[in-house]
Amino acid sequence: MSIDFSKITPCGGDCSDCGHFINKECNGCLANGGICVSMWENGCEIFKCCERHGVKFCGLCEEFPCEWIESKFGEWDSGSIKKQKRLVEEYISHFSKTAT
Repeated sequence: MSIDFSKITPCGGDCSDCGHFINKECNGCLANGGICVSMWENGCEIFKCCERHGVKFCGLCEEFPCEWIESKFGEWDSGSIKKQKRLVEEYISHFSKTAT
């Protein structure tokens, strides 16, 4: 399975799989700069953090997994750390193949 990294969000999600996107409550955090549905009306902290660190998603950050991600992100998505690690592996594999 090939991942479309143009659709991967900072939290490692894919808007096309998100209920808020599917229900047309949100255009997607990539399109909205991390400001989407009401739960993120002040902007997604994960989105902001990835912007500050200049990475596409958390797993690519040199500080990953940071204390904040381990405490807060884990509450929201218990498998998030493993998911991010798998995404990094796929990302490296994908872009090493396209570079050759």
